[in-house]
Amino acid sequence: MATTEFIINTRGMRYSGNGLAALKNSKLDTILKVHDACKDRALTVKLIGTNSPDVAERVWLGKEEECRPPQPAKGRHIGKYALTTELAPWVKTALENYRPSKQALELTRPFAAEYHDMINNERALSTGWHDIDAIELTYQSTLEICADIMLAANKCDDPVHFAAQLHASNAGGDDHFLPWGRLLTGLTCDPPIVAQFPFYLLMCQSFTLEPDIVRENFVYSALTGVDWARGQNKFNDRIAAFERLARASVPSLDDTEVHGDRCYWRLSLAYIRAMNDCENSRAFDAPREAAVDHGLDLDLVIFARALDTIGSSYMGRDGASFLDDQGMDSLIGCGLANDVMDLHTDIFTGETRNLIRLVYPSGYSMPHAIQTMSTVLSSMLCEILRGHHRARLSNREDGRISSSSPPYNFCRARHRRIFETLEIYSERYPQFWEWVWEIYNNAKAQVTAAALAEPLVCGLKRAVTQGSLPASPRTTYFKAYWSMIEDGVDQADMKSARPLGVPPSLASIIRKIHNLWHGQLLDTSKASGWGREFDSKSDKLFGEAGEILEAQGGSVNDDAYRFCIAYGRLSMGLPYVAYHAVDAIIMAYGAVAPWEEVLEAP
Repeated sequence: MATTEFIINTRGMRYSGNGLAALKNSKLDTILKVHDACKDRALTVKLIGTNSPDVAERVWLGKEEECRPPQPAKGRHIGKYALTTELAPWVKTALENYRPSKQALELTRPFAAEYHDMINNERALSTGWHDIDAIELTYQSTLEICADIMLAANKCDDPVHFAAQLHASNAGGDDHFLPWGRLLTGLTCDPPIVAQFPFYLLMCQSFTLEPDIVRENFVYSALTGVDWARGQNKFNDRIAAFERLARASVPSLDDTEVHGDRCYWRLSLAYIRAMNDCENSRAFDAPREAAVDHGLDLDLVIFARALDTIGSSYMGRDGASFLDDQGMDSLIGCGLANDVMDLHTDIFTGETRNLIRLVYPSGYSMPHAIQTMSTVLSSMLCEILRGHHRARLSNREDGRISSSSPPYNFCRARHRRIFETLEIYSERYPQFWEWVWEIYNNAKAQVTAAALAEPLVCGLKRAVTQGSLPASPRTTYFKAYWSMIEDGVDQADMKSARPLGVPPSLASIIRKIHNLWHGQLLDTSKASGWGREFDSKSDKLFGEAGEILEAQGGSVNDDAYRFCIAYGRLSMGLPYVAYHAVDAIIMAYGAVAPWEEVLEAP
């Protein structure tokens, strides 16, 4: 990478002496493998769609507008285009071999055409900083792959009965986001659910203590929530009103007002709209079992899920798209934490774009499922470490999107019923906590030098084959993390004046969250209904933190970043680990319907 004006201020990134030494001693600059060197590469050699129509039927291949030649950009230059890297070789290979089905092309045609028209408009206005051709290739391919997945899932023999009350677009009771929405966008986010996206952006920015706080970016991120939540639901009128308010209140969303280029937000917004319109264009069935029998190359579905996150819009302060090997792992990690926690809900809402559903087949025994989810957990932890290494030692912040995914899941709309779901599975299966600790200990043993050298995409596929890595030393980077989980409420840091580094004004909230998510979670005397109570308390504490920060002056400051860092660490704790046990149970025994009575374990 050429020397640029873009510099991460690493002095503000606080690591323990042990943590910083572990980063420096990891030797990731020299040991990190590429995808093609992975042991389980053979899983991706199968070509699919050999009877599919010629790709000339794709309506988006023609270009009415040529992409502007690359132009220099202030800040950095990461590829042929200043703010777009080259596409990872394994992704190029997967896309070159992909032939969408005729049915997928028919399904996506109107939405792909509309997206293509929008892309052509962006080409005409381009600054020459972003590789718009590459961005269209990735998003249009993702649209087709997701369509093939939905069509394959629609052929299932045992479709699930959808629980509409669990779906995001029917959510309510998200007032804990109101102070955060006002703090970040300067607007009253109505419905409050759209404020979860600005908070995710804040989490991303806290990863490197981003010095440039741009209100317009928070508003744009809220608009991604508008298109995400829009649909056949009770919030449509309120969502439309908020969108009008946002665009009227922040005229500088227009690039001409700021002499910038926010096409990365617009391209992501348009993709969400195309994908939502496609999946809502007709009714689709989805299987009750976890696995979706899609028949596609694993590299394809992993890539598609990674791009479907629209995490590329959140990767950097300037909209830089890291689509190379390491950037793709960041995008995969962005989706993985979400999918681990959403597997139960995704099954009952008919959501098929979930990595656990797409990568891991049916028929697992419980020991096999435990080993698989242990590898998934350890692989995610290794990706988080690699993200910190890139930020601290390589001036590259794309790892922020994977590190920020767990806290995004713990704060967002409670229709996801995070602790209520844990109660369902822990009550039905008396061995639940034994399985949680088995997964945790197995994962801990796998966080080694060899695992750090393995790309996340390869770790996910190794979890399919149950392959092992060469013996190597464990990293000491996660010493504080292990302590947070194993010591629980007795963790020494929680007794300090600034637990996990937060200011005194937020210390009580962090202690209460930690006690709720670790001490009280393991209390065997909890009364029935504790899950819903935990969800309510979690929301309340999160909302109180937003109110405290809003009262400090109504702008993002260092205290907000420190809270986000602490909240992020807590979100990787025991409840997050426990969801890997939920997924293992679903793999082995099936999902427990929210309306079913608690039964004896099989």
